Amino acid sequence: MPILRTDDQADSIEILKLIVETKDYYREIANVLEDGELANKLETIADERASFIEPFEKVVKELGELPAKPDPDKTLMQVIEGELTKLFSVDAKNAILDKCLQEDEALETAVKNTQLGQQSAEYQRLLDELTENISDTEKTVHALKG
Repeated sequence: MPILRTDDQADSIEILKLIVETKDYYREIANVLEDGELANKLETIADERASFIEPFEKVVKELGELPAKPDPDKTLMQVIEGELTKLFSVDAKNAILDKCLQEDEALETAVKNTQLGQQSAEYQRLLDELTENISDTEKTVHALKG
């Protein structure tokens, strides 16, 4: 495995990492919510996002890299952040949903800025599907805010 990564390798690893992190974030936030209906919707978002993990792991491997493991400390901090937001916010539901949108922004930016789709039509299809998922998630979260 080379020490220097190509832009495509770095992008694929970053996108995969962000997919896992956002999936974990939605799942962890769902676990701390007392609103069962909202928690179920966030759990559904997490499940949909999880469906992208395996295909992007394949992309990373095809580009000659190994998938990076998510940072367990970051996951813990996300749980604590969710609890604190819930505790200190006047409108905890909307504050938590705003945090969800913020988490997705990094993934959206990474997908928009990558040139990975130029590698193959399959990679472009995956990126398009992920872009659609992020857009659908944003619409769902905005609708949940009411």
